[in-house]
Amino acid sequence: MPYDLVIKNGMVVDGTGFSRYRADVAIKDGTIVEMGRIRGAAAATIDADGLFVAPGVIDLHTHYDAQPFWDKLCTSSIWHGVTTVLTGNCGLTLAPLRPEHREAMLATFCCVEDIPVKAMGAVVPWTWETFDEYMDAIDQGLGVNMMPLVGHNPLRLSAMDKAAWERAATEEEIATMQRLLRAALEAGAWGWSTTASPTHAGPSGEPVPTRLADNDERLALARTLGEFNRGVIEILPRSVARPDEADRQHLLEVAVTSGRPVFFLGFDADARGYVEAAAREGAQLYNLLRAIPFNPRFTLKKTTFFKNLDGWDTVMDLPLPERLTVLADPGKRAALREAATKPQRRRPGVPGRLVPWRAIVIRTVRLDKHRPLEGRGLTELADKQGKHVADVMLDLAVEERLETEFQLWTRSPEEEVELAEMVKSGHALPSQSDAGAHLNTNFCTAGESSYVLGEWVRERQLLSLEDAVRRLTFQPARIMGLHDRGLLRQGLAADLMVFDLSRIGVKEDEVWHDGPAGVPRRVQGAEGVHYVIVGGQVVLDHGQHTGALPGRVLRAVRRR
Repeated sequence: MPYDLVIKNGMVVDGTGFSRYRADVAIKDGTIVEMGRIRGAAAATIDADGLFVAPGVIDLHTHYDAQPFWDKLCTSSIWHGVTTVLTGNCGLTLAPLRPEHREAMLATFCCVEDIPVKAMGAVVPWTWETFDEYMDAIDQGLGVNMMPLVGHNPLRLSAMDKAAWERAATEEEIATMQRLLRAALEAGAWGWSTTASPTHAGPSGEPVPTRLADNDERLALARTLGEFNRGVIEILPRSVARPDEADRQHLLEVAVTSGRPVFFLGFDADARGYVEAAAREGAQLYNLLRAIPFNPRFTLKKTTFFKNLDGWDTVMDLPLPERLTVLADPGKRAALREAATKPQRRRPGVPGRLVPWRAIVIRTVRLDKHRPLEGRGLTELADKQGKHVADVMLDLAVEERLETEFQLWTRSPEEEVELAEMVKSGHALPSQSDAGAHLNTNFCTAGESSYVLGEWVRERQLLSLEDAVRRLTFQPARIMGLHDRGLLRQGLAADLMVFDLSRIGVKEDEVWHDGPAGVPRRVQGAEGVHYVIVGGQVVLDHGQHTGALPGRVLRAVRRR
């Protein structure tokens, strides 16, 4: 038979941003070999009548560095049509590392990304020291393709040992880091990443090593990447969500020095202006946005939401009967009320943050008499009832034996319009899913692409379908220098998704107990994704794994 697979009668959205068109797609040996009206025979056929056929999604911000050692499929991403992921973000990778640095680096990785370190330590095989060896170790059949970045933290540990946690690097130590980075880039790494964020701390609250780096150190690594004329740099700056003037200037310096694209996280109303100004100077700065809102749900029966709030943390650890007794005790409430209005500390060494009471609403109640409260905000009810906001939550939760479900709303509809406008400018990408991280916490945002297609395209028309697909596929491929993916074109790799636009979207999060040693994690399923094809093989058929694991570690090729 001339073809391995033919997708017939689908509406093609090819990634260019041009208009959709009806066509068949023929695949042979992992490559798209023909498009149009296909008459030849095939070993397998998919009837995509009424469905859209698009390139597989390329996710530029994930933390799947360790997950393939226990979940080769890379869920939840694959469920949403993601076929290629960029790993090694935020300066956190598991290579290059000498044996004496493994435990500290894994603990730091798991601490920052909210992953259970004991469980992860049991499945990471540690058969490598160099970055080349790490890529070989993880390249053992995957659900998606992986493009690894080199983390700045292991570079510092390898060059500085314990001093990496204490100070800036010397010129000699920086030279060692540059040598290690060159070796990783020669092996096929796609660039490097770093973090200066004050929210990133180790297990004991100490700043992660890259927070001790100065600008000269990062600029030296930028020059090293510039020697290769390929790859990207990902930076989480000190000012995090809203880069201040010093961070903006440094991001520009890194981009100019390296001559390479620089990704940064966070968004504010001024972001578009300074990124466009950088572009006029010839610098490539791209704002990675989290398009899908982070709206965690929780009950007081089982939650980590108040884990780092003084007083509340110990109460939430009590057995349920004792917890109910304490929360109902008027004498105990005074201390809880006082703590509720103080900054919440994520862990020692991390700046405190106030609990955003105004953003917390009652999502679901258990008693019929409380139905009118669903959808109401806690502070709104506190004002109406003349109570402290903490008492509003606790009175209701105690009466319902802690089964009331609350939700934190982190973004308004108006803010989503601003995000979409930034994406349409070409200087931002809706690609900050954080997939693979936050297994310990109460949210999962791996379904970002399905959210964009379902909410931004179908429901709110903030983006056209063609433009949204381009921002999720072709644009990230071109920025990364991934020349054989991101488009539906003859001769390119057959990474595709087939979906129903009328249904595509994100399912409610679920807690699964399928992590290492049965540890729980939150997953996010997809609606409306019929088929996911990687390397010409159907990996998912209506959400069910076919058993195929054709994904691989993609190695960047140095262009000489």
